[in-house]
Amino acid sequence: MSPFALLFGGALLSPLIQGGYWLKGLTLLLLTIAGYNIWLGEGVGLAFFAQTDAIRFFEGILVLVAAALVLHLDDTESGRLTQLLFIVAGSMALLESTTLLSFVISFEALSIISFVLVSNINSEKQAEGAIKLFFAGATSTGIVLLGLALFTLSGQSVDTPLAATQDSFVLVSLFIVLIGIFYKLTIFPMHAWAADSYAQVNHVDAAILSAVMKTVVALATFQLFSPLLTSLNQNMIIGLAILAVVTMTLGNLLALYQKNIAKMLAYSSIAHAGYMLIPFAAIASHDAPTAILYLAIAYLFMQTAVFLILDRLHKDQGIASVEDLKGLARKNPLYALLFSVQLFSLAGIPLLAGFLAKAVAFYAGVDAGLWPLVLIALLNSALSVAYYAWLVKQMYFDEAYNPQPIINKAGFVWSELILLAGTLYFGVVAVDVFRVAS
Repeated sequence: MSPFALLFGGALLSPLIQGGYWLKGLTLLLLTIAGYNIWLGEGVGLAFFAQTDAIRFFEGILVLVAAALVLHLDDTESGRLTQLLFIVAGSMALLESTTLLSFVISFEALSIISFVLVSNINSEKQAEGAIKLFFAGATSTGIVLLGLALFTLSGQSVDTPLAATQDSFVLVSLFIVLIGIFYKLTIFPMHAWAADSYAQVNHVDAAILSAVMKTVVALATFQLFSPLLTSLNQNMIIGLAILAVVTMTLGNLLALYQKNIAKMLAYSSIAHAGYMLIPFAAIASHDAPTAILYLAIAYLFMQTAVFLILDRLHKDQGIASVEDLKGLARKNPLYALLFSVQLFSLAGIPLLAGFLAKAVAFYAGVDAGLWPLVLIALLNSALSVAYYAWLVKQMYFDEAYNPQPIINKAGFVWSELILLAGTLYFGVVAVDVFRVAS
């Protein structure tokens, strides 16, 4: 059985399982079997879907991160386990899409699942975040369908792989589709919704939305639209570079002024969307596919980890603001260490995955002749150190308002150790990513 069918079928049957403990065990078992089948080279196994080495590699990592999410969840969160299985299955379909038809269907399926994911509303704040996510998703869908309609009017087929073209009408229609996708990727000026949604919804949902879905959409989009990107003229490439610059700069500058941790991480996520746009602009470089894959892998581990840590801290001690982090290293040294490592990786500190991912992306930009873009990205990366280091300073060098210790929880610790292992491994070993992406 293909991993997609296994996970999709498991998601359909999971509501029949009584008791969160048993459902967590079943979910982990399904993910383990799916991971093994992915390792064997099995994919979706349907028409209009195909698996490359790079996608197979990323799917294996996606399953590993999904297992970390399962370990983090409490036994009472059975609904989120079902949604997670749907999300991983839908992600596999999107990643393996080879035509506009299969891509758009998978893209919209993931959008619908994301609406369901945030529908478990417990406060006005979460309701506001969910509504903003819904309207952003609806807008994105409308733009994508407009571009798709124009594409079909040009006489093109939606059930064949995209190819390089110089037809202006086709290029414009596909660029409109890209704009709709960029809305989901939080690219400027379509970013504002994410700053609130990621900060207002449940932190576990924010981890899934800002880490899992964003990386899947970015990698799948690059995979499908590469022929289009190679057809863009120099002005369009410069336009993509400008979008990357504005997105990362705006995200980092606004993150500097945030006092709420989730809001800071939300703006950081917007900044990282700008970094992910570098390989799109640097499509002329042979290393662009490696860059987007490395960025997706690193960001998946880092962003999932920081939001899950914040979720645990919020549940245990109500920590929400930067000030609340004071003295965390004394209350729980392990939590502080885990949080610090992932924050430094997001900042691009050497020997961590975030550093190597950015290094590959910057090299691709230089190779494509985009020196100004790379220089500004380097300055942005240095700027981001300021607010990440500020969080670490609060944890290690300030006195705690609430000295009550935080007790380690086994599931959470194992979850974070998995994510930490990924951040450390891909911060030192790059050969695997280069091998599958070449």
